[in-house]
Amino acid sequence: MCYENYSCKPTKLASFQPPVGLASLAGYLLPHGHEVQIIDCNALGMSVKQAVREIQSNPPDLLGLYTISYNYPCIERLVKGIRDVNKSLKIVAGGPHVTFLPEQTMEDTTIDYCVLGEGEETLLELVQRLDGDLNNRDLSDVAGLAYRSSDGEIIVTSERLTVKDIDSIPFPAIHLLPSLDKYELYLLHHKRLPYMTVASSRGCPYKCVFCETPSGKTVRAHSPEYVVDYLQHLSKDYGVKEAFFVDDTFTLNEKRVLKICDLMLKKNLDFTWSGTAHANVKNMDMFKVMRKAGCWIVALGAETGNQKIIDILDKGTTLENIRATAKGITDAGLKLKTFFVLGNPGDTIETIDETIQFAKSLKSHFPVFSLMTPYPGAPLWKTAEQYGTFDRSGFDKLLLATSDPVFVPYGLTQKDLISKQKEAFRTNYFSVGMVLRHLKKTESLRDFMVLVKAFIQFLKVQFTFIKQFELVGKKSLNFKSNKLPSPLSVETNLNKV
Repeated sequence: MCYENYSCKPTKLASFQPPVGLASLAGYLLPHGHEVQIIDCNALGMSVKQAVREIQSNPPDLLGLYTISYNYPCIERLVKGIRDVNKSLKIVAGGPHVTFLPEQTMEDTTIDYCVLGEGEETLLELVQRLDGDLNNRDLSDVAGLAYRSSDGEIIVTSERLTVKDIDSIPFPAIHLLPSLDKYELYLLHHKRLPYMTVASSRGCPYKCVFCETPSGKTVRAHSPEYVVDYLQHLSKDYGVKEAFFVDDTFTLNEKRVLKICDLMLKKNLDFTWSGTAHANVKNMDMFKVMRKAGCWIVALGAETGNQKIIDILDKGTTLENIRATAKGITDAGLKLKTFFVLGNPGDTIETIDETIQFAKSLKSHFPVFSLMTPYPGAPLWKTAEQYGTFDRSGFDKLLLATSDPVFVPYGLTQKDLISKQKEAFRTNYFSVGMVLRHLKKTESLRDFMVLVKAFIQFLKVQFTFIKQFELVGKKSLNFKSNKLPSPLSVETNLNKV
């Protein structure tokens, strides 16, 4: 997302990654004879006006928009811009936001259809109906869809069953994305380029109150053979040298992880990669095998340093498990990235202090401290007011990096949260231990230079944020922008119905 009052470019704070979800949808449509184009507006640097002009220059039969809650206002502006020049273009939206708020989306916009949850089968069925007999366009039996009836009523159909055998889904259509060199990555979040995101499973069995899971609680994983074949495809056809497994929890099935690593080693894949871990890992030797197979960093969701808060968040783990898994990662010679959340339900100044100290004790290379932000679809979205104040005035406020927190636990203030977030970053990063950890993992002059550049960028961003934090309470940050905040369109040619 582009903010008007301060710079937050991907190369400074976060990785700007290829939209594997859109590529998967396109890959599913192509074998069925449909022409598909992906416009990744972020990668192409397009504004809303530029995107509208691009779409109008070659109007598709169906325009697909990807939505997440914080980019919803931008989607509204984009849809309005399209309608100003093309009132008849059919528009379908998908993604987490419309999955959980389909009726509100269609009430607020002139979007024609919403695909709910995993989109491959629903989108294909919708496309086939729109491309078929003009007299056979009843959509009431298309599961996982919201649409308007002929009299304008918003209809939400039955829930679609998720795809059980996800190996049946074709490889994502990477060739439809912009050149991979268009995707900028935070300096310390990758080792080599080109880089690609890989989803090796879908769904998450855990029930964390702050997390929305559009793919559901039933986990379905690609077979190790499928995963390694796909990695070979990325390497051979696109020259990809590094992958990030975007699974909710890559290490969930430890036997599967070991098999994937075994196949990567047997096929001598020249890949560096990273993934996510839950704290309930049982076999710590798995991390040693992962490192041998090319893994170099693992991200661990710790969230808090207080067991009562862990229980309120319904994390399904313990502080002891978090410590053990963090130690297993670092003992294997891997870098450790830890995620923490400040301002959780039940948090106090004392529990936040415990979290800051707990973060230091894990000896992570990249501790990240976000502010609790409830999202549509997460249990906390419905119950937030039981634990604190929650500003629901705009979806564009649902940001993890902000000087205007939307959720504030009872007994705390926005100023408390911002102050503690600054303290968490300062005390964890500006320490001798942190410097030594990074120097110990420096293997070449290039690694050292990257580390220096990243540190300079970090200082610049922190200094900029400090100036913005001073504006807390003044409500002077302006988050309005004409830049598109995420990859958002799949155009589907339905043979010109």
